[in-house]
Amino acid sequence: MRLVRIGRSMLAAAAIALTAAPALAQPAPASLENTYWKLTELGGKSIAATSQEPHFILHSDTRRVSGAGGCNRFIGGYQLDGDLLTFGQTAGTMMACGDEMQTERGFFTALRQVRKARVSGRQLTLLDDTDRPVARFEAVDPK
Repeated sequence: MRLVRIGRSMLAAAAIALTAAPALAQPAPASLENTYWKLTELGGKSIAATSQEPHFILHSDTRRVSGAGGCNRFIGGYQLDGDLLTFGQTAGTMMACGDEMQTERGFFTALRQVRKARVSGRQLTLLDDTDRPVARFEAVDPK
């Protein structure tokens, strides 16, 4: 009798562990604010590696954005109301770079076009005023 109870207990524990395992393996959905968003696609094209990874972070406590365009670092303001997102003027370093400048120009052009943001899991899509994607990002966990 005791062996049967132990067997049932072990079976129940195994079932719980197997049910919970996929949930534990899934990373938590990312928040739009206070997340490091790495640029993965610009104008429908994948991004090539650059000397400085194009990314941004929306800092909710100051309503400031910071990041890098692929060559230069930048800061600026943003406005967020639900899924409506717009970026204000930005300021940044002015280093001359090679091939990264094309990615950087496209990145800053895309930021000026943004009117909406959609987060799905750990993916972010920035949309223009016609709901057309202008850039895509993935959330990167802090190291």
